[in-house]
Amino acid sequence: MKTELRHLVHDPDKRGNDRYYVRIKGRPKIRIRETFKDAKGNITREFMAAYWAAMAALQSEQAPKKPELPREETFNWLFDQYYRSVAFKKFEADTQRDKRSVLSRFAEKAGELPYKKYRREDMEKSQQARKDTPGAADKLVKVLRAVFNWAMNQKPALASHNPAVGIEPINKRKGGFHTWTPDEIDQFRAHWAIGTTPRLAMEVMINIGARRSDAARIGPKDEFRREGERWTRFTAYKGRNRFPVEMEARLTPELIEALEKTETGSDSYVLSARTTPYTIESFGNAFSRWCGEAGLPHCSSHGLRKAASVAYAESGASAPELMALFGWTNFKTAQIYIEKAEKRRMRTNAFERKAAYEKRSSVPLFEPKTANETNEE
Repeated sequence: MKTELRHLVHDPDKRGNDRYYVRIKGRPKIRIRETFKDAKGNITREFMAAYWAAMAALQSEQAPKKPELPREETFNWLFDQYYRSVAFKKFEADTQRDKRSVLSRFAEKAGELPYKKYRREDMEKSQQARKDTPGAADKLVKVLRAVFNWAMNQKPALASHNPAVGIEPINKRKGGFHTWTPDEIDQFRAHWAIGTTPRLAMEVMINIGARRSDAARIGPKDEFRREGERWTRFTAYKGRNRFPVEMEARLTPELIEALEKTETGSDSYVLSARTTPYTIESFGNAFSRWCGEAGLPHCSSHGLRKAASVAYAESGASAPELMALFGWTNFKTAQIYIEKAEKRRMRTNAFERKAAYEKRSSVPLFEPKTANETNEE
């Protein structure tokens, strides 16, 4: 749509947002991003300056030089402020490294761009550009969402909107980490006998419901006695600096047997081949390797915690009980596993009813006669 300025075209995007271009036939168009008119309907000075610069560039067949943004308007500046914030410093060192890695890769191309002009459609394009690695694509959305949330909550606010809100994850339909089935748990136990480190690691997680970050750290130092039974009490590693959650669990006979027949440390139950405690990362890598050696490459330590949740739910544990046991603060999380347990029970009941029906249907109404029987009149 033509405007009152020569060669200036108004071309809104599909959402109705204004876009203005200087267009001369046979030459690449140049977009003007400055505000076109003020509240009184007058064309702004900034717009006119950009318009004449574009006209001059097109008429001289030279591409206009992009004006350098003040650093305070760029993603690089925003990320620097975020790294220096109290909120960021509360994260564990490994979490800080992970977030920095995600943002640094994003900043390689977008670092000098104006973060305040970053819109939802831009976020969607950035996500889709990484669709070949969906985990990385979704993580970028998650991390940027956190950065913009932080920026909006500053006083004064550093951002007026969050472009990552409402972006659907690419991996949404995949259901996250695979939940171990009872058969897969039996398969792991059959491959790794009592007395081996992999078996002990698995028993710690399935019986306590511990995350890998806790399974790598908890040990004899965390034990105590209650009514003659062995219990463990520890602060969950995840979120311990921001929202500390104290965990308690009774040591089951299966776990106690594994502990008694496996070499353990004084601080941590699970020891590496060098008889030293695992780091969180090395524990996760080792457990993934053990799963692969047991013929379960699709299984993971987190999926084992999910299996424990379903198992406790199947035993009749209520939502509040699951929340207390697994350290959840959201009722909806507990309800997810209760529903999974209900579905598993309903499937089992359906098969049992079908088998019982088929058994009844195969029984004849009358006993067959023997060969020497005769009809009596």
